[in-house]
Amino acid sequence: MLRPLARAALVNMRRMSSLSHRIPAAAALLAAALLAGCGTLDVPRADNYPATGQKKARAVHHWDVLAGDVAGRVAEKIALWPQGEHPIYVTVADNSSFNQGFLKLLRVHLLNRGVVVSAVPTDVQLEVQTQIVQHEADVPRNFPIPMAGTVLGTGVGVWRDWKVHYSNRTLLPGVATALGIGAGVALDMAHLYSQGAAAGGPTRTEVLITSSLKAHDRYLAGSADLYYIERADAVLYQPELPPVAPPPTPVKTWRVVSP
Repeated sequence: MLRPLARAALVNMRRMSSLSHRIPAAAALLAAALLAGCGTLDVPRADNYPATGQKKARAVHHWDVLAGDVAGRVAEKIALWPQGEHPIYVTVADNSSFNQGFLKLLRVHLLNRGVVVSAVPTDVQLEVQTQIVQHEADVPRNFPIPMAGTVLGTGVGVWRDWKVHYSNRTLLPGVATALGIGAGVALDMAHLYSQGAAAGGPTRTEVLITSSLKAHDRYLAGSADLYYIERADAVLYQPELPPVAPPPTPVKTWRVVSP
């Protein structure tokens, strides 16, 4: 009974030995083919940046938060200046809705922090500029499309209220069971919330907001902030166009001819 088993084992060992000699040769051929193909690639490959977060400005309150942050940084920078000796004149680059609103908010925050703000130009100026960046390339979003269960019926209310009522994500499975929704819907809710899609997702339109503290021909301090905005809101960050003058009234001329 043992002889057939021993004979079969010997045959298998011989087959494995033969295969082991063939694998290195096949691997060498595959490596050569890959190297030959790579020889035609003359540009670096495209890699993604590490995952990061970027806020989205969707309300005047967000402008107010940014104005408070900029004012705090300016106040910290000039903390050692003699009190009231160098009043700051705050300016904006254009008359966009954002710049006009941000100018008012920034002045208030500076005054609340004890910074002396001038109503007329001075030697020290704080200038705010905005730049709209619109990406036209059609790139798919990096978060999944919500499943039907999340956008229909009760799922809408549950998802929108989850951050307020169920901020502890470890409770999500129990909450999902209690509400009678499936595990797939619950996981979809968790992914959307943790990946930022609950904020509306990333957009192809961004705004760069910079502030520069200058004295004569020197830059003393500066800040730069980036925000996503909705494409339809881009007009808020662009300068208002001057009113179009009406076309001139045509003038009629008369010529008198003799009979």
